[in-house]
Amino acid sequence: MKRAPSSAADERTGMTRLDRSPTAVLRTLFGIVWLVDAFFKWQPGFRSGFTPIIQGMVTSQPAIIRPWFQFWALLATHTGQLLPDATAITETALGIALIIGIARRPVYVVGAMYALFVWAVGEGFGGPYALGMSTDVGAALIYAFVFASLFILDRRPDVRTLSLQHISVPAHSENMDVRQALAALEETAAIEALRRPVANSSTQTRR
Repeated sequence: MKRAPSSAADERTGMTRLDRSPTAVLRTLFGIVWLVDAFFKWQPGFRSGFTPIIQGMVTSQPAIIRPWFQFWALLATHTGQLLPDATAITETALGIALIIGIARRPVYVVGAMYALFVWAVGEGFGGPYALGMSTDVGAALIYAFVFASLFILDRRPDVRTLSLQHISVPAHSENMDVRQALAALEETAAIEALRRPVANSSTQTRR
């Protein structure tokens, strides 16, 4: 006895299935990376060294952008643990949201903006740029590009997502319309079948 394909069985029973698309895999792995980053942000060493890191940016950056880092160094000095705590909470929330898949496209936008913020403050725009000293443009900028790529790739109109986007429910609106149409036809056929005996009996009575 042959078994129906799993996809067909899922459609009939309304069961959910894991989204194994490359975009979902990339999103999940990227979320794990963010959780690893968040783990380091929760460490006491980061919290205690956050202000000195920002203050060090002031002296290492060109004079034209030095006021930008002076502002953030002043803010970090007078707000205590507010900025490092906000950083750890934000990265934890991003990691969880990416893995679970809650509000994917808004998360991509917020994540890209946050990554650019980290690049512009914590990484000093990836600089200072000098031959023989600079090795890259900054990891946070690459994170922003990954978020942008997910925003572009994660466009699947055939999938209606739940609160747990890691588990996707195929909507298949066309199949739903077909089933509704078939149900309507069956109902119409049943009504016509009930009407025929009544019509036949009335015709025989007239005769």
